[in-house]
Amino acid sequence: MRNRLTTEQTGRRRRSATLADVAASAGVSASTASRALNGRGELSASTRAAVIEAAERLGFQPSPLARSLRTRQTYTVGFVVPDVASPFYAASLKGAQGILEAAGYRVMLMDSELSVEGEIAALRTLVNHQVDGLLVATAGVGAAEFEELVGAAGTPCVFLDSVVDGAGGGSVTLENHAGIALLVEHLCDVHGHTRIALLAGSQQETSGIERLEAFILAASPAPELIRVCAWTVDAGAEATRALLTLEPRPTAIVASSAELALGCLAACRGLGFTLPDELALATFDDPYFGALLEPSLTAVGYDPAEVGRSAASMLVDAMRGGELVTIPDPGDSQVTVTGVKVPELRREVRVPVQLVRRRSCGCEEAR
Repeated sequence: MRNRLTTEQTGRRRRSATLADVAASAGVSASTASRALNGRGELSASTRAAVIEAAERLGFQPSPLARSLRTRQTYTVGFVVPDVASPFYAASLKGAQGILEAAGYRVMLMDSELSVEGEIAALRTLVNHQVDGLLVATAGVGAAEFEELVGAAGTPCVFLDSVVDGAGGGSVTLENHAGIALLVEHLCDVHGHTRIALLAGSQQETSGIERLEAFILAASPAPELIRVCAWTVDAGAEATRALLTLEPRPTAIVASSAELALGCLAACRGLGFTLPDELALATFDDPYFGALLEPSLTAVGYDPAEVGRSAASMLVDAMRGGELVTIPDPGDSQVTVTGVKVPELRREVRVPVQLVRRRSCGCEEAR
């Protein structure tokens, strides 16, 4: 009996409201209802309010499939990162997702696993799924390969953190040179270090390249004090152990990322080195747990969520190619572009950084 009643109730369940139902309830045409619900077109405030009220009252839910067929858009954005476990990329994703969801897009996240091959596979998958745009933190894919995969499809792309030179519609990166200079100057001027080593990240990515270039300019190090390694804790630990066998050994280490700094801490602990008494440490990246480590981590900090927000805002502008897009230039004047791609207006944003002083470098407390 219960099964029969359940079946009958299910059979009598009211069908979902359609756009035509909303239009009829509001006393407008289906096209007017569509424009009102999508926030497009010049409609009176009363008409738009009547349509929205009818949609809410009827419980109208737009069909993503119908909208995609009508607009030839999927309302999805692909997000490719080298390592989803990284605090930086997690925070960047959160920042980007808020902007994209407010603009009506959903995010498809892909992890390239710190490899060019993984990045190529991720890009191919996302392009095949016909995403409307791409946010990419590249692991080092070449410009020719990127253009073959993404450029031919005409998919708008914005890079964050690391870029493919000359590709995409824009980029949001960090002030890498300024950040490394802050760390070196602090270790030299405040703590008197002259033999400073660098745990340099991968040189396949622009972030690693720029941080190494900045370190060489700021510290003028002996070649043996530079260790290029993957962006992992294990790689940082292995490179630190090698540095600590040098004679004379370095008195301070700059890490190019939080993961490399964690590797340095682990290696020092295993070898019995006390920080900062026997070795000072400072790092690019200020992870959310930096103040909780022992010793607390001196770092170059910034807002990783802002990196994601800025990149997502730039991408939304690029995807809305048929709408009016306003792009400010460095002189504070404005250039407006409508419905076309203009390569010379490729946008580049640098997110500022600041020094956060803690105990791993020898400072008494954060200031």
